[in-house]
Amino acid sequence: MKAGTESFGGRLETDRNGRQYRLVYGKGSKKYYKYYLDEGKVPEDVWELQSIQSQDTERIGYPTQKPEALLERIIKASSNEGDIVADFFCGGGTTLAVAMKLKRRFIGCDSSRVAISVTLDRLVKIGEEMSGVKSNISKDGSGFQFKLQGEGITEKVPNIEVYYHGVYPIEKFKNLDRESFIKFVLTCYGASRNTAEGITHGYRPPRQQEPILVGPPDPAESIDAQEVKAFFDEIKSRLEPNKLVRAKIIGWRFSRQVVEYIKILRRYIEDNNLPLEIDLIPLDSKEFRARILQRYPDAEEGEFFLRFSKSPVIGDIRVKRIGPLEYEFEAIDAFSTNEDGYLVNCQWDFDYQEGHFAAHKDYILSRRKVKIKGKGERFEAILTAKHKFEKEGEYTIVCKVQDNLAGEAILAKRITIE
Repeated sequence: MKAGTESFGGRLETDRNGRQYRLVYGKGSKKYYKYYLDEGKVPEDVWELQSIQSQDTERIGYPTQKPEALLERIIKASSNEGDIVADFFCGGGTTLAVAMKLKRRFIGCDSSRVAISVTLDRLVKIGEEMSGVKSNISKDGSGFQFKLQGEGITEKVPNIEVYYHGVYPIEKFKNLDRESFIKFVLTCYGASRNTAEGITHGYRPPRQQEPILVGPPDPAESIDAQEVKAFFDEIKSRLEPNKLVRAKIIGWRFSRQVVEYIKILRRYIEDNNLPLEIDLIPLDSKEFRARILQRYPDAEEGEFFLRFSKSPVIGDIRVKRIGPLEYEFEAIDAFSTNEDGYLVNCQWDFDYQEGHFAAHKDYILSRRKVKIKGKGERFEAILTAKHKFEKEGEYTIVCKVQDNLAGEAILAKRITIE
């Protein structure tokens, strides 16, 4: 950083080569420090930076948002292009946004679904601005990014991926392959994968007294009754006298056919006095969560300790014209479907394009603090919005809501603006 002579203080001198420098006296054994004016000034321990003003374009309304200039200075001073920058309490995502602009890779974490949603929306917008390409067009990453590559720059804006730990949105499992899902369930349950031949997916210690069968990853699908029969036959063929086996079938849901078939199997076990128990355990049930918590007796049963989150519901978007090109919107019949859940944020996109949600700057965080008797204060979503369009035409309006238990849902509506 170049600075004027007035920024240095001390006595101005000129060396024999004609270079100007300042002698700044310090404490201790060293009498002075020499600063050449053409080299700039060594940064001091006080950084004078402009705070984010109410009308600043970078302002998103997140309560702990830091100025981008601050993060830019930190990141430039402590990393190089291509390095990894990590922020484990990323909030509104300023660290990640600046790292992306400075061509650093980045990792961000936060316990709030609202924070991750705000951060992701922010990063996607920056990526689109840098590349000139809408984020959803080239899912394989091979698309030409004309703003970068058109200028002869070889690198491209990288993909942005979101992972979940501890709280898992149920709808995300639909796209998971069966083997990965089996591994996930067995790991949660404290069981090991069955490496021998057979229908059984895994066992929970001790030995093989708790065989486990895992259902399909799609939350809308039930395990097949024929697969349950094969599982039962395999266990029965390996039963030993006076050695009780507690078989578990774990899945999202169980069809009426499977539930009735389990009743038949239990009667058969009782009639034949077999040392066998067989149970159906829904993944998103209190029973499954209680069994997981048994593995961690010292852990507090917090709301974010292995929880499966369901998507909220938005019944409809109410539209009201209040003037030329100006409209009011309201998400009606919107609520959280999670136990003890409530909506904490509502975002709006007034010109939804190509399957990519981009929250309007005035509705990135749309919530208010309310007092709940006996529970103190909390944030609750504001489900209304107002917007004036630039011109008439057909628009797709999208509302997105998040709840306090990591659930998220969107609803789109096509309208004509007059």
